[in-house]
Amino acid sequence: MTFNPFKIQNHILLSILLLMISSLVEAQNSELPAVESFEEASILTKFNKTNSSLTISDSHYRYGRNSLKWEWQGEASFGTPNFRELSHAESPLRYGSHFPASPTLHMSIYNEMAQNETITISYETQGETQVYFSIPLNFTGWRRIWVPFYEMNGNPPKKGSAVDYDYFKVSTTAAKGTLFFDDIIFSQYQDDRHQYPDLIVPFIKANDNPGKDHWLPLISNFKQIQNLKPRPVSMAIRMDLKKFEKMIDADMVIDKKYKVYINALTEMFDKLQLKDNGTTVLGPPLNFNDGQEYFNKKKQGPRIFNDIKDLGKVMKKLANFHDRANDSERQEIERMFLLGTKYYLDQGWQAGSNGGTRHHIGYNVREITEGFFKMRRFLFEHDLLKQVASSLHWLYNLGMVLGKEENFHVNIDYLNTQAYYHLMLIFMFEEQEMQAEMLRAYSNYLSITLAQQEEEWGFKIDGTAWHHNGHYPAYGYGAFQNVPKIIYTLSKTRFRVGTEGHRNFKNAFLATRTYSQKYDWGFGNAGRHPLEANNIKKFRQQYLHMALAGNPEGTAEIDKEVAAAYLRLWGDEDMLNTSLFTSLHGIKKENLIGYYTFPYAATAVQRQNNWAAIIKGYSKYVWASEIYIDENRYGRYPANGTVQLLSEKGEKGSGFRQEGWDWNRYPGATIIYLPLKELEAKMPLIMFRSNETFAGATKLGDNGIFGMVLNEGKGSNADGPETKVGYPGKLYAKKSVFSFGKKLICIGTNISSIDDKNPTQTNIFQSFLEDKKVPIYTSSEKITKFPYTATIASEGASKNWITDPYGNGYYMLSGNPIQFKKEKQQSYHNKYSINTGKNNKKAKGVKETEGDYASAWINHGMGPKDASYQYVIYPFLSEPELKNFGKTASKDNSYEILRADEKAHIVLDKDTKTTGYVIFEVDTKLEHGALRTTSKPALVMAREDSANRLTLSVVEPDLNFKQIRQNKFENYSRPVTLTLTLSGKWDTAISGTVKAVDHTGSVTTITLECVHGLPNEFSLLKL
Repeated sequence: MTFNPFKIQNHILLSILLLMISSLVEAQNSELPAVESFEEASILTKFNKTNSSLTISDSHYRYGRNSLKWEWQGEASFGTPNFRELSHAESPLRYGSHFPASPTLHMSIYNEMAQNETITISYETQGETQVYFSIPLNFTGWRRIWVPFYEMNGNPPKKGSAVDYDYFKVSTTAAKGTLFFDDIIFSQYQDDRHQYPDLIVPFIKANDNPGKDHWLPLISNFKQIQNLKPRPVSMAIRMDLKKFEKMIDADMVIDKKYKVYINALTEMFDKLQLKDNGTTVLGPPLNFNDGQEYFNKKKQGPRIFNDIKDLGKVMKKLANFHDRANDSERQEIERMFLLGTKYYLDQGWQAGSNGGTRHHIGYNVREITEGFFKMRRFLFEHDLLKQVASSLHWLYNLGMVLGKEENFHVNIDYLNTQAYYHLMLIFMFEEQEMQAEMLRAYSNYLSITLAQQEEEWGFKIDGTAWHHNGHYPAYGYGAFQNVPKIIYTLSKTRFRVGTEGHRNFKNAFLATRTYSQKYDWGFGNAGRHPLEANNIKKFRQQYLHMALAGNPEGTAEIDKEVAAAYLRLWGDEDMLNTSLFTSLHGIKKENLIGYYTFPYAATAVQRQNNWAAIIKGYSKYVWASEIYIDENRYGRYPANGTVQLLSEKGEKGSGFRQEGWDWNRYPGATIIYLPLKELEAKMPLIMFRSNETFAGATKLGDNGIFGMVLNEGKGSNADGPETKVGYPGKLYAKKSVFSFGKKLICIGTNISSIDDKNPTQTNIFQSFLEDKKVPIYTSSEKITKFPYTATIASEGASKNWITDPYGNGYYMLSGNPIQFKKEKQQSYHNKYSINTGKNNKKAKGVKETEGDYASAWINHGMGPKDASYQYVIYPFLSEPELKNFGKTASKDNSYEILRADEKAHIVLDKDTKTTGYVIFEVDTKLEHGALRTTSKPALVMAREDSANRLTLSVVEPDLNFKQIRQNKFENYSRPVTLTLTLSGKWDTAISGTVKAVDHTGSVTTITLECVHGLPNEFSLLKL
């Protein structure tokens, strides 16, 4: 072959030329607009038209001050090649690639006159139509639509696939018409969960389960309202309806101390920038979740808009002062309210419209709903009530209560943001017959859904409040605020919530005060809100409502159990109701002492008169915490077998503060101690579940035991697409806590990790220092110095011990040295990301935090293989008890650790003659007490009542959820069979739990059916 340098040179030149042409084309494409807002007349040169006129108009607009006005006669169209599609990286996706997203058209259309015709939107490539869809023109005002390309007709791309078209076109066969277009985003990747169908784009998600997204207003539900034929109502029912309406009105009256300041109201309203031009109300776009749409200031002007929540605040404030204003003030309030209402409707917040998306809308429209409700008579007088009411009935999906009962599913978001407003909106129907019909359906819907325990979410049998696939009191909070009002309002009438629904809700409602101390529910179940005043302090009125609503059966005027709880929590502040409950009804303040289990939260609570210990784990079914994109960024460890000690002063008063908190140092947790940069989750959202089924507790009398297998190596994400996740250190441990009397015996075995660069540790405490010089007592010295660091080792036969600044004593049984320090700690706000620099606005600009702390922990070293610990906690000791703690603890012979290895942790409480067994491995020969083996891992407490009587409390901790698909469960427990073998011959009655007893040989075999992870207690008699 002949070598030809000129030929090679030509190839190189050609390649360079092609590269330059490609770069030039890319540069030209990148200069094409991704969004068009029609602010400049020159843009019209980029558009083609047939049988049409295109002009720039200021008659209607969204962003900027103009829109595109299209007028046509006969078959017509307009279009443009002047656009580009946004890439995934350019699209404003809050969660990045965490949730699937697809290219989506976003556009706004304004119609001045409705007609029974359609227009077609299409995309072409080289003159050939590729995808298209049509929308009807039977509406007036603005409509915003989000249409994913995979939902279009023609040759749609697959879900998530990129698109590449060269022509955008709008066409019609209607005889004539005028439309306005604005803010066309030609193609932007959009979260596939959030493109919503409505009456003009009903084909979106047409093949999906219509009830899958509980925020989505369904066309079928709205039609059920329209087609409802109400029955006549009696005078008694009319009187009930009027009573309910008055109670809702009374609930919304603001305090008399608030006076009308008309200038302030006018100034607040003027910030909305609304203008009545005689035919319509002009103003900035009225948006919801504006951050989900691409924005280009150069094309669209300043990003000026009104958020629906902000408009709602203004409208509610106007409504609040309407009835207490003088004549001239009232006239001005009515002018503004009328203008705001017309603006709301003209912006497309009408029945049948979803504005592209309305997900989580319930959180954003509460204020405007209350404003419209309070001004319903004014709206009626101006012939706007039906239009506004229909808008809200659609928005809140009110027709859902008319559906088939088999489609009713409890959801805490609904109870939080919609349930009370459904009751309110029923009274925005003008006819009482319609009100009564809807109220019957509403009461039935609530009665059914509140009673449901075996649903994906909702209120479980143990009182936990499930949302986001786990117990989440922060979400339950809204339900606990609103549902008591509903139960109270409808109580003692024919519309009352049914017994089962009332009873199940009451169980969950009262559980809030059990897992809280006094009001705080602690960090273990804080979700994505650690150390952020998570409490029930504001539930005072709700507890009162539940008490005054009567019992679930409807047979008692006062619910005595709820009233007794109210007296403990708020009785000292409320002499009137204290007198009502105690003097008239003989109700005493409850004494909430004992041990309580919440298996659906892998949580146990030991309670004494003035303190509580909240013990927290996680499992295959119960997640550890919610680590969110901009909240709880360092929340890996709050459920790693933690023990949080709370006095009646709650979290803050017990030493738990966000300022300076070391997110590695949750007390009781076994952890790998990491720099915060490494501790921060790499994923934007993770709710980690391990693959272990062992996490739970059982109780007997006022005592209880807790156990879990901690395994960070393999697991899943409870609220995301990831099916295989885990932490790189592969931390593993078997942990237990035995709560006997006023002490907690903590045991850990088989502690291992593969991290040989960062130490594995078990935290004893981390306490905020109100006073740097507060004494810390230890087995070697009294410490008042600050800062201070020490290692406290045992000396010979003497055990090492330490106290924390809040009076809790920790007595080491296993001889592990205690690592201790008092110092000023620097940390980060949980809502700030070290790695991305992002900070949630709720952090109010705070990134770094600091505070003075005392901390103690056990160091297991780098990459331990089989480490362990044993120590006892004595909570909230008096000052004399603290000073004598070492002597007292060393002489405490009320308990004995009988076994602590990979198979079982066993502890005997001598005071009650109770043996607690945390059995990790099956067929383990236990050799202590009467219990010999269990067929499955279990938690068992055995109390020797006499020589011939034994009482057992048994839990099989595997909740045994049914797996629907990888990473997805049905979220309710299925029965598990467990067999116990005891030495000697014993007998017990067959029951719902005890299925069989066999004592034909020298041992007794008992077969149990366990479910929900709840304790199964029964007594045995010796034969």
